[in-house]
Order: sequence, then C-alpha cells, then structure tokens
Amino acid sequence: MSQSRKVVKQRLQSNLVEAQRWLASGQPAFAHALLEPVLDDLKLRPEALYLSAVAALMDKRIEAALSCAQAALQARPQEARYAFALGRALKAADNRHGAAAAYRRALALQPDHAEAMVSLGIVLKDLEQLDEAIALYDKALAIDPRLAAAHANRAHALALRAERQAEEGIDQEPDDELLEAQGRAVALDLENPQLHRNYGVLLLQARRHGEAAAAFNAALTLDPTDVESCLRLGDALQDLGAVALEVDAYRKWLTANPSNAQVMCVLAGALARLGEADEALVWAEKSMGLEPDPLTELQIANVLQQLRRLPESMERGRRAIDAAGRLPGLYPSVLLSANYLHEDPAPLFDWHAEFGSRLPAPTAARPQRRAWGDGERLRIGYVSGDFLRHSVAYFIEALLASHDRERFEVVCYQNNAHADEVTQRLKGLADRWIVCAGLSENALRSRIQADGIDVLIDLSGHTAHSRLMMFATSCAPVQICYLGYPTVSGVPGIDFRITDGVIDAGDMPPFASEAPLRLPRTMFCYTPDAAAPPLVPPAALAQGFITFGSFNNIAKVTDHTLALWAAVMQAVPGSRLLLKASTMAQASNRVGIEGFMAARGIAAERLTLLARTPSTDSHLAIYQQVDIALDTFPYNGATTTCEALWMGVPVVSLRGRTHPSRMGASILSAIGRTDCVANDDAGYVNRAVALAADPVGLAAWRATARDHLRGGPLLDRQGFTRDFEALIEQAWQRER
Repeated sequence: MSQSRKVVKQRLQSNLVEAQRWLASGQPAFAHALLEPVLDDLKLRPEALYLSAVAALMDKRIEAALSCAQAALQARPQEARYAFALGRALKAADNRHGAAAAYRRALALQPDHAEAMVSLGIVLKDLEQLDEAIALYDKALAIDPRLAAAHANRAHALALRAERQAEEGIDQEPDDELLEAQGRAVALDLENPQLHRNYGVLLLQARRHGEAAAAFNAALTLDPTDVESCLRLGDALQDLGAVALEVDAYRKWLTANPSNAQVMCVLAGALARLGEADEALVWAEKSMGLEPDPLTELQIANVLQQLRRLPESMERGRRAIDAAGRLPGLYPSVLLSANYLHEDPAPLFDWHAEFGSRLPAPTAARPQRRAWGDGERLRIGYVSGDFLRHSVAYFIEALLASHDRERFEVVCYQNNAHADEVTQRLKGLADRWIVCAGLSENALRSRIQADGIDVLIDLSGHTAHSRLMMFATSCAPVQICYLGYPTVSGVPGIDFRITDGVIDAGDMPPFASEAPLRLPRTMFCYTPDAAAPPLVPPAALAQGFITFGSFNNIAKVTDHTLALWAAVMQAVPGSRLLLKASTMAQASNRVGIEGFMAARGIAAERLTLLARTPSTDSHLAIYQQVDIALDTFPYNGATTTCEALWMGVPVVSLRGRTHPSRMGASILSAIGRTDCVANDDAGYVNRAVALAADPVGLAAWRATARDHLRGGPLLDRQGFTRDFEALIEQAWQRER
C-alpha cells in the first residue's frame, strides 16, 4: 500500500472513531458528514453503513436508517450489532413483526445481548405477547441487574397483563411482584417523571393512596406540566378524603401552566365538595368556555344545585345528557335534582323511567334462587359508598348489628376508597367486608356471584359512589333498593323497594320495577351519636323570642320552602331563623335568601346563615340554639330530622305527594308526633305557630325527648330488624 493510500485509510478510520463520538454526544448531523467519505471504502463500508443507520435513526430519517441497516447486515450477516440496528429501524417504521425477527436474529448471533432482549420484549409487549416479553426482561436483568429500561418495561408489561386480566373479569389488584418491579424501575431512573406516574397509577389501583399521592407529586416535581399526574394526584387525595389538598394541587397546577379545561372542571368539583360553590361555578364556566363538554355541563348543573338554582340546574343537566347521546352514566345527579324540584310524582317517575330505558340489557342470565332450607343462612349483600360518617350509616348500623346470624349471613361491599372510624365500627358488624371501589362492573358482578349472594341490597341509589350500573346486570337472584335514595331508582333489574305505609301509601303512579315492600312502621331506624351534647332548656326561655332552624342540604331549600318559612316568621313576631348547610354562607346564597325573605317582610337581621361545622359535636350543639326545626319541601330531611329530635327540638313537616316529601311524616308518625305533620301550606304554618306559642310545652318535650325516642319504633333495633328480615323472606319467596 502506498504512503498516500495509507494516509487516506487512517483518515477514514479516524472518521469512524470521530463519528462514534459525535453520535455518543447526540450530534448525528456531524457524524453523518464524517461518514459520507467512508462509504466509498469497501472494507470500512459496512461499519460506516451501520453508524449511518444509527445517525439516521437519531435524526428520525426512517427510510435512510432502514436502507443503511439492511445494507450493513447484508455485507456482514454475522454482526449482531447490525441486526439490532435493523430491528430498531423496522420498529421506527412501525413494522413490529419485522423488528421482532431482526432482534431475534441479533440474539441468535449474540445470546447475551441484553439490549436486544429488552427491545424484543418491547415489540412483543406491543404485540400483546406479554408472557414472552416479561421472560425476556427477566433474562436481560439476569445479565445486567441495573438495566433501567428492562426494569421499566417489565413493570409496564406486568401492568398490562393485570389490566387484561381485569378486563376478563378477574378480580385482583396489582400484585406485589408488579409493584416491586415498578418501584425498582423508579429507583434506577429517579429523574424519569413517567416512571413515577406509572408507579402512582399502580399504587392507586392497589388502594395505597398515600403512596400514590407521593408518586404523583414526584412526577409533577420533575415535570410540572404533566396534566395526567395532576389529575391522578387529585384522585388519590380525594380517596384520602383530603379535599382541601386536592383543591390546592389543582390550583398550583393551573398557576404554573396554561389553562386546561379538564383541570378546571375537576377543580370546580372539588370546590363544590368543600362548599365553595361560588368559586366552583366560576371555574366550571371557564372550563366550559375553553372546551365545551357534556361532563363539564353536568358539573355546572351540580354546582347550580348547591346555589338553589334548581330549574337552571335541571336545564343544564338535560342539555348535558342530550349532548352525550343520553348515556345512562350521566343521569344520576340530574335525577337527584329532580327529587329536590318536583312536587308531583309523575315527572319524577318519568325521569327515572327514561334512565332505566337507556340501560343496556343484561348479557348474562340472572342467578337462580336456591332452596333455602332449615339450618341454612340466606346471604344478604349490602352495597354502599357510604359506610362511613354519612347519613346512611346512622340508619344501617342498627340493621347490621341486629341481624339474626343463625338465619342470615351479612356481606358488605364498600364502594368508597375512603374510610374513617365509623367504617371500622361497621366492619365489626358484618360477617364479611369487601372494599370494591375501583372494580369494574364485570369484576364486581363476578365477585358477588362468587360470594353466593342471595339478596343484594343497594343503599346508594343515584348518590355518589353508587353501583347501580352493576345492579342493572342482574347479578343476584333478588335485588332490592333501600335507604340511601328517596324514590325509585329506575333500574329494571331491581325487584323491590323497601319502604313503609306512610311513604308508599299505595297512591303512587305504577312503575315497572321496584315493587314496594312496606315495613309495618317507619322505614328508618336511627342510631344517635353516643357523644351527642346534653339536652338544655329551649333558648327561647332565656332569649324571649323563638328561633326556628333547618340544617338540611341547601338544595332542599326551594322557593316553596322559603315561602313557608317566611309565612311562619310573619306569624311569629320577633322570631329568628337559623339555617346551616355546607354552601349556606356562600355570597350568592346569602344574597338570594336574604333578598327572597326581605321581599316578604323578613329583615336580614332575623336570619343566621351558617356553613358546615368542623365536627359532629359542634354541629349537634348548634341545635341548642334552635327551638323549633322547620322541614324542607318537597325533599324532607331524614338524618337532620332525627338529629333535631334527639336534641329535643320538635320538627314541623309538610307531607306531599312524592316519596321524598313523606319522609318527615314517616319519622314523626313513628314517634307519635303527628301533630307536627301538615298536609298543606296553611297547616304547616299553623303547626309551627302553635308550637311557638307554647314555650312551656317546648321545654317539657325537650326534657323527655330522648326517653320518648328510646321507647318508640324509631330506635327499636330489634323490632325493626325482625320486620326487615320478614320483608327479605317475603321478597325471597315471591316473584316481583
């Protein structure tokens, strides 16, 4: 070889080395320029083609990468690196089967090529060959235990496999292997926000909500723009019951990032749960203006409900439902609003019938009733999202505690990730306790059938954390609704509705589902708070004026209700009205209520509007300031009525034509206070005035109220439970 040819050869070899350096530093353009002259050298050409393929891949010039990689491998078919490069180019070209073949060729040439194992695993994962992909990641990690890509992709493949199993109805959470795999992937690449986010998703599925929140926080620290991590963090905090922190997380994200309609919408929902309805409406309207969406429209409807704008709330809800093609999942909050608004049962039933008509028909046959013989226990399943400090708990506790365990087995399905001290107490009253929050409808249906439930009872209706859609699949031989929702659910698969003769007096419109099963006394059995404040003499004795009060949800405070209260106050000179609800003290509610009452001669000075109090004790203690409680209409109170009575405060209620407007009459009849139940507006006012005119009678009632309640049906656990069990037997024995 001549001296000049030798110099040229050395220069070309130097170009190869220099090109590798540029590629290693992420500068493919410089590497490409150095490789061009090397391609003319037959001996060095294969390596130059290989490096050119790598440079083209970095530059996203897919066709060039394919051409160079194919030529390199053709020139040197035994070079594993070249087969690996071809696999990368084929994957970039979206030719996964071709890429898999190239990676397999690389592994045949070099069996310990860990990167090829990982890359082949990624392709197989995309092709849903998950078991083989996981095996490849395991092999790669046996060669290099610190290979971050192998850890991350193995964790992802395990997650996908778990997801597929869930879709097939297999009831399981992410297992320890999956969580440990994702945790190792995070530890090996701590600066990767996607790995933190993926880990958080798995922890959320495993109901490890605190750890999930920490993972999403870590993801957002690394990438503050990541909207999915923001939304998931909110989910975790909501499950922890940390709504204030949830609000802070959304606000922080929106401060640091451009406007995002989805984050605005969930912020509105969280603010509404905190009772900040005015600000919630602002964010919901902003979200709707930025990106119109039926779910945002529905959120606006929900907030308007808490601002006493019920007709408008129903209108926005109707609009959302229609815009989304009348999907059944959008109906519940609108159906709840209908209970607040309608005084006639016909439109109320029409709404629920429409919802029921939108539900898909069950795809599987309903389980058959088994023979229930002597010595066998009938299995009752209670499904609720409210097995915690919630109104439902005050009425379900007596039943759970008093069931005849020789004849009935009690299984509770808790559809809420959040739990508190009440949850723990209720757990001890069930034979089995299953947390089903997060399970798909199919997975929960499979679980209920595997548990052998005979009678399945819904306790939530169309309120939050409901599983009515699962009830629509007819997953138990007998299905019943009770307690948590004041009227029919509309679900064709629900056979019966447990009620009483006051609420369901036989005068309701006919309805296709949910035949009434009437308890002989009231459908409510109340368990008072053990630490309730003591009874004290009525405030009127010391103050010289009567204080009326209502602590009901503000959506129940309709204009009809306010008009009744104004008439009562007009008839009782000098009287005051104390109202308390989570959104009662919001500026728009205060202005609206004060303006309404002022137009009827009731000055703002006679009104006290309070927001939510921090504890049950402080909430009940405020009843010591109230002489007479005034019920709402057409949606009566239930828990609030019982609380008032337990605090010695009589309640005046108006009996209407709908189920929700007869709850007060049911409770008051059970304690022998039918004198407090009116059948028309004039009677309501007269009864309130009569009570106000007798402060001595108020004092006498207050002094003996608790003893009176203890001796009657409202607190009779054993009698109520035996009556309830008799209805369960009746439902088991009869066709709907």
